[in-house]
Amino acid sequence: MTDNATPCIVEERDSYAVVFKPPKMHSDFNASAPENESLARWGLSAFPLAAGRGGGLVHRLDFETQGLVLFAKNRESLAFFRALQESGGLVKEYGAFCEKSPNGLPGFPPAPVFLETRPFAIESYFRPFGPGRKEVRPVIGETRKDVAKDRGGFYRTEVVGAEDGFFRVMIKRGFRHQIRCHLSWLGYPIAGDPIYASPPASPPPAGKNAFLALCAQAIFFADPETGQKRECRSV
Repeated sequence: MTDNATPCIVEERDSYAVVFKPPKMHSDFNASAPENESLARWGLSAFPLAAGRGGGLVHRLDFETQGLVLFAKNRESLAFFRALQESGGLVKEYGAFCEKSPNGLPGFPPAPVFLETRPFAIESYFRPFGPGRKEVRPVIGETRKDVAKDRGGFYRTEVVGAEDGFFRVMIKRGFRHQIRCHLSWLGYPIAGDPIYASPPASPPPAGKNAFLALCAQAIFFADPETGQKRECRSV
């Protein structure tokens, strides 16, 4: 994990590129930050032929999260990757340093029982929560009716490894703050999380640029030109 402030290309082909997004950078154009500080704006400069105003960005990471994202470099590959994502064929692997702590935050249902078996899945719907709806909370059981059918969905975070506080998880579909919320719900909030840790993470010391210990460390997908399975990992 790094606090480097500049995106970098990890792998590039004629139709796509895999890019490492630094922490504390918006993925999309954001009114609260200059456009040149968003990954989408960076993509427009790096890939002039990329499709759409989003610079060909196929999927996104939270502002606090660092790691790998996929860019389509033309409209055909963007359509291919979007269809792949809808079918569950675009898989993301994350690594997170966690601190075991029972969840004491409001709005959470009873926590799943983590039996330390592999694999272990955390599953829920989600709902916005808190002032300005800036947080999310899991929704399970009969309360799922509270989630609008046209906007909600069922989300799964698969724990494929957990040792010495380091969790390795995989997702096919992603919701805002999904992994942060799911791990906090499980009782293992991510180190440095200013929202989902309980109690919230302390502010960094003066002069220190602390960041969330969550990294999108691998992407699995099919090549839009050859159809071959690809795996890209951060160094």
